[in-house]
This record gives sequence, C-alpha cells and structure tokens, in this order.
Amino acid sequence: MGAKTISFPKGKGSLNHNNREFICDNVHEERTSWNRTYKRETIKEAYDVCFGQALAEYNARQKRKDRIKENYLQEIKNSGNKEKVFYENVIQIGTKDDTPVVDENGNLTEDAKVAIEVLDEYARTFQERNPNLYVFNSVLHLDEATPHLHIDYIPVANGYKNGLQIRNSLTKAFQEMGFAKAVSKKVTETTAWQEREREHLTQLSAERGIEIKVKGEVRDNYSLPEYKEAMRAVEALEEQKIDLEIKTSVLEQTVDRIQAKTEKEKAELAKYDLKAETLKTVEKEVNADMKKTKSMAVPTKGILDKEEYVKVKKSDWNKILEGMKWAVTNKKVVDKYEKKIIALENKLAKITQVFEQLKKFLSLNGLTEAWNRFIEPKSIKRSIEEHKKAIQEQSSQKKTKTTERKTGMEL
Repeated sequence: MGAKTISFPKGKGSLNHNNREFICDNVHEERTSWNRTYKRETIKEAYDVCFGQALAEYNARQKRKDRIKENYLQEIKNSGNKEKVFYENVIQIGTKDDTPVVDENGNLTEDAKVAIEVLDEYARTFQERNPNLYVFNSVLHLDEATPHLHIDYIPVANGYKNGLQIRNSLTKAFQEMGFAKAVSKKVTETTAWQEREREHLTQLSAERGIEIKVKGEVRDNYSLPEYKEAMRAVEALEEQKIDLEIKTSVLEQTVDRIQAKTEKEKAELAKYDLKAETLKTVEKEVNADMKKTKSMAVPTKGILDKEEYVKVKKSDWNKILEGMKWAVTNKKVVDKYEKKIIALENKLAKITQVFEQLKKFLSLNGLTEAWNRFIEPKSIKRSIEEHKKAIQEQSSQKKTKTTERKTGMEL
C-alpha cells in the first residue's frame, strides 16, 4: 500500500448535502446506503443541549424584560462578532487515484477498507478528544469517489462572568482544551488544533500500515512554516471547490425543477388549447342554432311602452324553453364533472409521484425483480396447477400415514 495524504479542510457545513437531502452529480446514489451516520441532530436541538441550561439561568437572573434572551441561536446568526453558528471539517485519507471507494467491478477496494477503519475510529473518538466541540452531525460518505468524513460541531466555551456563562466561541473553546493563545495570524489556536488532529490521523493510519506523506513533498525553497502556510492555502482552495460543487449541484437541480415545471405548464396549455378548439367548433354550431331560433321570432312594438317585444309560435317557444333547459342543465353537469376531473388529475399526479419514488427505492436496493415477482398476477392455469399439486401432496401424505398404521398393526 503506497503512501497517502491527509486532507483536513474546513467544510461549508451544507447539512442537506451531508445528510443527502439533495444529491450532487458526483454522488453515486446506488451506494448512498453504504454511508455511515454517527450523529444527527438539528441545529436547534444541539443549541438546546449546549446552551439551554445556561440561557435559562441567565434569564432567571434578569429583572428587566428587555434583557431576556429568547433565542441564542438567532443571536449568533445575527452576531457581528464573526461567530459562526457551527463549524465543519472534512477529513479524507488518500485521493480518488490511490484510495477509490470501489474498483471497476463496483466492489469496495482494499485501500478504501483501511481508510474507512481510520476514519471510523477518528469519528467515534472525536467528541472524547474534543470535549469543547459539540458534535451534532457526523457522517462518513462512501457514495463519492473517495471515503471522507463530514464532522459538524459547535464550539462551547465556559466561564464567562457576565451574560451567558456558556457561549459559542471557537477560540475560547480551543483554549479550554489546552491550546495556547495565538501569537500571530499564522500561529493560532485553530492551526495548533489542526496540527494535533493531523498527527492523530497519522498515528491511526500508521497503526493500520498506511504511510502518510505531506502533500507535494518537494517543497522547493520553502521553509517548513512557509510550506505549511502554502498547504493551508491549498486547503482553502479545496474548501472553495467543495462549496462550488455544492452550489453547482443546487443550481442544476433548480434548473431541472424549472424545466420540469415549464414542461408541465406547456402540457396544461396544450390541454386547454385542445379544449379551446373544441369550444370554437361547438360555438359555431350554437351560433347556427341561435340564428335559427332568432328567425322564429317576429319583432313587435309594445302597446303601452316603447320596449320592443318578439312574438313566437307556441311550438317554437316550447323549443326555446327546451333548449334553455338543456343548456342550463348541461352547464351545471360540466361544471360538476370539471371539478371531479381536476381532483382526479391531482390525485393521479400524486400517485404517479409516489410510484416513481417506489421504483427508485426498489432500484437502489436491488429489489425490482423481487417486487415484480410479488405483484405478478397468477394465471388461471397456474393457479389450477398449484391447487392440483397441493391436493396430490395431501393425498400422498394420507397414503403414507395409512401404510405406516397397517405396518404397525401387522407387527
């Protein structure tokens, strides 16, 4: 097994992506079931665990209502102090070239198996090793090119004298875990923590026979500090790449939804265009009937007023009444069934959607063939044959029992 690199960039914290609420193009959905979820809480639940008690105690001490803090999560979101609601790191051993998840036959590679062992232990021990980083979402992805972890955490800092005694502060959380205060922009609590975590990953890898090499071992004329700074710049670019991939996937899915909606609207318009053509044809026929009906009436002037009247034969009048009755009745029937048709169309659309989801689920889990066998209707001939076979088996069993009884009696 050749030497491998360790990748430890900050992630963008796209929980929907991590938890596969939406699927990027680089995700192989048939392997999504291979993913491992170590922890999954909502951000609200996590904040209640981390800061709920401290918030309640703080509010209990307040004598003025305007000092009450209703929502610490929202306060952090609106904060101008550069705090983030949560942080994420993406941890990977190797690359897609030396540690692919699957081989050409779709089987888990040996390199991936060992990398998974390292990442699995790292994920399971992360919280114990980092008590001030509360992990609320942690997942190992095996449905992309290379095995990698997404660990999302909230920094929890204690010991504040004023305000909340427990707060979200990454710097103070690191300091509580024993990391020295920053001495420069390049040497901070965060860089010290990252260095320790890399060393831990290197040790876990070595225990499993994986040699870890530094990315781009040829450092040219860089000193070690300069080289580390360059590597951090590379990781920053990796973060941007991950972010762009996620955003690109979201945009592509949005475009797909818009296109699907457009096609649906076109189909609806086409349907109503057809109705419009039908109405035009009917309208011509109705106009002809109306012209005929008008010819039945003879205009006449009123005796007491200037209002115009028409005079028709009683037989023609009966025809007019009959036509009116038919028209009103037909309109009510059409209106009634139009509503039913729309309701049925909506119901059919929902059923179709559920059916497509079912097909997708069966396909992802390799159950399509079994499902087809399950729902396959039996032919009459097959049913008769099975019934005959059952009767024959029962008859055979009876004969066997009778023979056994006779043999016993003879003995």
